[in-house]
Amino acid sequence: MLREIREILARGGFEIGEPLFKSISFDLIARGRDRLLILKALINIDALRSEIARELKILAKELEASPIVIGKRSAMGEILDGVIYSRHGIPILSLDTFKDFIIEGEYPMVYASPGGFYVNINGELLRKIRIERGISLGQLAKVAGVSRKTIQLYEEGMNATVDSALRLEDYLNVPLIETIDILDFNRYEEERYPYTPRNYEDIYQKLIEIGYDVFFTFKCPFEALSKDNRDIFLTGIGRDTKKIRYKALNLKILTHILEKEAFIIVEKSKYEEIEGVPIIEKEELMEINRKEEIRKMVRERSAI
Repeated sequence: MLREIREILARGGFEIGEPLFKSISFDLIARGRDRLLILKALINIDALRSEIARELKILAKELEASPIVIGKRSAMGEILDGVIYSRHGIPILSLDTFKDFIIEGEYPMVYASPGGFYVNINGELLRKIRIERGISLGQLAKVAGVSRKTIQLYEEGMNATVDSALRLEDYLNVPLIETIDILDFNRYEEERYPYTPRNYEDIYQKLIEIGYDVFFTFKCPFEALSKDNRDIFLTGIGRDTKKIRYKALNLKILTHILEKEAFIIVEKSKYEEIEGVPIIEKEELMEINRKEEIRKMVRERSAI
């Protein structure tokens, strides 16, 4: 499944970043000309846990990216093509729907929800056409097979069943169904995790003290995002020096695709960078008083 996703992204002109060691929260990050995608592949979409979805939404918001899950089936059966599904607020597409979106630029128009399949209707256009043609709410209600109140709600922006929307389009001879914007990362609002890993409390406090907003991750190839109004640094934290190189390799891949910078905080190291990723000893960090010092350190050591 991942191989097929890679092929689709390559055909669509995307550059792909794939962690060497699989993250739990995402499998791939892909950058196109005007979009950044955080992707996860699941055979059964019911396997998407709430804590993973939550982390995907926070990453999407912080990195200005769009999370998408590509899946094959759920407990209810195979995922239908051309339909958007959802688990915990994350859009889910079949492989063919994802392919049409990436290769052809076709946005889905139908989404699955408890009770059936629904579409977005252009309520303003519906009301405008109804008034211009002198059609009553009752007439449209009869055509769509719904109540007058429901037609009013359609005009105010409520979504419609596929059957009702198609009846209205056919009767009015006007395209009312709108595509669904699955790339709107601004809709992902999640509260941060309310706690800090005990082993990293002093590091967290220091980064906060010098002016960074720090978001700890739990299912990613990096431990935190450290951000201010200018930069977002992918932040690795490690104690085992044998594993630092693997962490650095992952960060090197991700920073290239994300167009961000990174650093790794360690207890002790004889290196100032590994694989082009700056290494900052914990003792060094504790002596820093201004975030500008970290910015300077990262720029200098990444250029070594």
